[in-house]
This record gives sequence, C-alpha cells and structure tokens, in this order.
Amino acid sequence: MPTTRGDIETEVIARLQVASNSTLYPSARITTIVQNAYLWATQLVVWHDLVRARTTGTVANQEYYDYPENFRSESIIRMEVDGVEYNRKNFEDYLDFIKNNPTSTKKIFASFGRQFFVHPIPTTNGSANLIAWGAIQADTLSLTTSVPVFSYNKEEANEAVIKKALSIALIRSDPNLAKSEETEAISILLKLSTDENKNTQRNQRLEHPMLAVPDFFGSNGSTPIGRFNYDPDGGDE
Repeated sequence: MPTTRGDIETEVIARLQVASNSTLYPSARITTIVQNAYLWATQLVVWHDLVRARTTGTVANQEYYDYPENFRSESIIRMEVDGVEYNRKNFEDYLDFIKNNPTSTKKIFASFGRQFFVHPIPTTNGSANLIAWGAIQADTLSLTTSVPVFSYNKEEANEAVIKKALSIALIRSDPNLAKSEETEAISILLKLSTDENKNTQRNQRLEHPMLAVPDFFGSNGSTPIGRFNYDPDGGDE
C-alpha cells in the first residue's frame, strides 16, 4: 500500500520520541506540521506529477490573462495558441523586446505573479484555443488516508517530508538539529528533481537535431545560421 499521511505522522511521532497523545505534540499539531511540510516539499520545485494542461479562449486585443485558479504562480512552462507553440521569456526581457520591437510577430509569452502575457496580442476571440501547462497546487492531505503524490514513484521524497516536519517541530527546542533536518530534506528533494529532469532529457526531441552547431562564419550563405544576428527562436515567425 502507498504511504499515507497517517504513516508519515506515525514516523514523525516515533522520531520525536514522544507518545501519540503527547501534550507537547498533540495529534492535531502533528497533522498540521505534516501538512505544512508536505506543501513545502511540493512547492520547492516544479514536479512533473503536478503539471497539468488548462485551456482558455483568447480575447481580442488583450495581452494578459489570469492564471488558472489552481496553478502555482509563475509556473507555466509551455503555451500554445491555435496549435502554435509560444516561447517562454523572462518578464523584463519580454517587456523590453516589445518596447523595442513593437511590430514584431515573434510568438512569446511571459509570467508575472498571477498573470501571463502573450505576444503578439490576439486579434480575435477564440474558443479553447489557448493551452497552458503549469504546476497545480498539491492537495492538503486532509484525511489520514490521503496519499502524497510522492508515494507513487518518489517514496524517498516522503522521507524529505518527514525531515521537514521534524525541522518544524524542533525549531524552538533544538534549532541546530531543526536546520540540519531541513537541509537534508532540501538535498533529497533537489536530487530527485534533478534525476526527474535528467530522465526527461533522455527523450530525443522529435524533429530536432541532437547537435546543432551554428556556422558562425557563414560558409553556407543560404542559411541564417552563421550570421551574428541569427535568432534561434526563428525571427519574427
């Protein structure tokens, strides 16, 4: 059976070496600590298991849109409009580019807070023609039997949740140990995230060369690669 919130609570109590009915760590407090530790762990990085696609319709002459309610702020990693991918850019770079290139048709987007911005600005109203992929908020493990998302393929991450919970519980009585537990939790989660991204990178890009070496000296005059104004995003297209 997958690890549940109740299993994590039992382990936290055991490592704290207190009774299950301890007045220092009553059951309600342990539950709150575990829930907070879990939400912290799920928000430390963007986990693939929490990425979802959401659709909306473009609005004529509207550049910015509100994030879907359950998306984490600034977590959109990919976007398509009318089936065409838009490249994600840093928000300030996005603003500078539009200011300096007002007539450009380069297809880009950026996030800031709870809004995302799309360029070129749509000129027509669409119906479910904008798709965004972003990270949703993890559930709060409201039940003892609730299963953390990590239980299905990242059980080691539940160990990080336990360590973070211990860190929260010990912060007043033993700050040094609390800091050590949190540091170990972060190390576990970052390693798992790195491994997850490495596994994804093993997938060869479809219709993308594995090695693209620009000809900076322009030996092939028929291609834009080799020109120092070469734009890997494809210019204004």
